[in-house]
Amino acid sequence: MPTSPEMKRKLFVLIVENNQVDSRMLKGMLEKTAYGSFDLDCCSCLADACRRLENNTYDVVLLDLNLQDSRGLDTLGRIHHQFPHLPIVINTGAYEDSMGLKAITSGAQDYLIKGKYLPYGLSKALYYAVERKKAEQDLKAAYNHLRETQAQLIQAEKINVIGGLASGVAHEVKNPLATILYGIEFLYTKFEDTDDEQIHVTLNAIQEAAVKANRIIKDLLDFASLSSLQKRAEDIHSVIDHALTLIHHQCEKFSIDIQKKYAPSVPEIYIDRNRIEQVILDLTLNAIQAMPRGGALKISTQVKFFASDDDGFARPPSCSINIGDPVVIVDIVDSGEGISAEYLSKIFDPFFTTKRAAGGVGLGLSIARTIMHNHQGLISITNMADGGVRARLIFKR
Repeated sequence: MPTSPEMKRKLFVLIVENNQVDSRMLKGMLEKTAYGSFDLDCCSCLADACRRLENNTYDVVLLDLNLQDSRGLDTLGRIHHQFPHLPIVINTGAYEDSMGLKAITSGAQDYLIKGKYLPYGLSKALYYAVERKKAEQDLKAAYNHLRETQAQLIQAEKINVIGGLASGVAHEVKNPLATILYGIEFLYTKFEDTDDEQIHVTLNAIQEAAVKANRIIKDLLDFASLSSLQKRAEDIHSVIDHALTLIHHQCEKFSIDIQKKYAPSVPEIYIDRNRIEQVILDLTLNAIQAMPRGGALKISTQVKFFASDDDGFARPPSCSINIGDPVVIVDIVDSGEGISAEYLSKIFDPFFTTKRAAGGVGLGLSIARTIMHNHQGLISITNMADGGVRARLIFKR
């Protein structure tokens, strides 16, 4: 008797076998073997096998390649394509090494030749197939996680480089820009009594351009200094409320109805109040811009245990939030038209913007994500099924 716990666990096996004699022989082997324990189900065609696989949960399939309605590797391909997480053991009379190798590379976990094995070998092949498939899926998950982590590290390094360049450029431009602004104020005093409209128009245009450039410089300097945080325990509702007072005029201007739904007894969280207020301002202003003809801006909070990290989150390596951790969640939802699918994956990229013509620099959401990551929190922006966009912030309690 095997001592391995894996071979003591009962397996639910679907036998897909065209030949009734072979099917009875396989059932006899597996029902009488002292090696392992099995619940067996049988069928003789691919269509029936697919129906059973859709309606039941099997541990492994024992598959004949040549069936009434499918032949050769196409049989394996159709099962593997429709049920990619299912372990498959090929059981065939085709004694070809090349066929066996092709079957393994096409998704099978083992390849048996009819009449060339004993009950123990058959039982072992089924149990080993289950473990191989589990190891394959674990390896694939680890590889995907490694790729995601690598991409995040590369992105973080890009942001660091961009931040350094932005800081250098901003400091070099800041002083000449200040001189231009002072010069404009001087010229305003010199020509305040003039009736020449062209002079006033020109000075106004220069001043608007300089103010816009100054705002860009401020954004660049903010972007370059995001790692500097002054965190302390804060009431997140107080932070949200203060941010909303700053956009009150914008909401009135665009007929935006603010709807707040705060959870009771939300604990204080350890944050840099000014930085998180900046995040909320950026997200609410984006929401307002998405509703130029009016709409609803819904802001809600909740306290729960973190259940999933696959909801559109860019998870930084430094994030300390794990499944089951208690978290505070802030949701900001607009009733606009949503974000185009081609843009959704780029919205956090530095300097990506769809508002370049209107003076957008494309740093707002990149800064917001960096601030959240520096708080070891998470941020996601997703389209809602019934329209609009939801921005979600998650803080560890």
